[in-house]
Amino acid sequence: MNKRGAYFFVIDALIAGSVIFLSLILIFTTHTMVPDPTPTLRMVEDYTDFLITTKVREFQGPYVKSLTEDRNITNLDNTLLEQLTEFYYYNESGIKDTSIIMNNYIQEISQGIIPDHRNFAISMNNTLLYSRVNRPIGDSKLVLSSRKISFKRINETFIYGPVVAEVKIWI
Repeated sequence: MNKRGAYFFVIDALIAGSVIFLSLILIFTTHTMVPDPTPTLRMVEDYTDFLITTKVREFQGPYVKSLTEDRNITNLDNTLLEQLTEFYYYNESGIKDTSIIMNNYIQEISQGIIPDHRNFAISMNNTLLYSRVNRPIGDSKLVLSSRKISFKRINETFIYGPVVAEVKIWI
């Protein structure tokens, strides 16, 4: 028998197998990596969820505590968004000027959650309540927005709303 031909056949099969194996590794490991914009999107959604789910009694900010002591916040079971909706109602109906209270309130509840280098704004029914701007929104490359509908029970017979609360973050 011709053993020399069998050795060449085995060597050729090993070379062909390794070429196929290396080609598959090369194909599956060299795919294009696209930068993921989801961290900023996740930040907008997480902040909106934070406003919807966190109650005033659970928030430990000094300004919120002073509003509670001054009786500007009366119901500690309100969520942060419901309390903002109540301040907005008082301001829009002319019962009380709460624009400074809303500005400081939003500044405190966003502190530490929205980084200082991010541009950030909150509005209700297209009325700007708070804005922290390092770059104009028109010059930005990416604007992300989250909208939620809010209602607030003012008393036993009156529910204020719907109010569209919008959170914008842009870079």
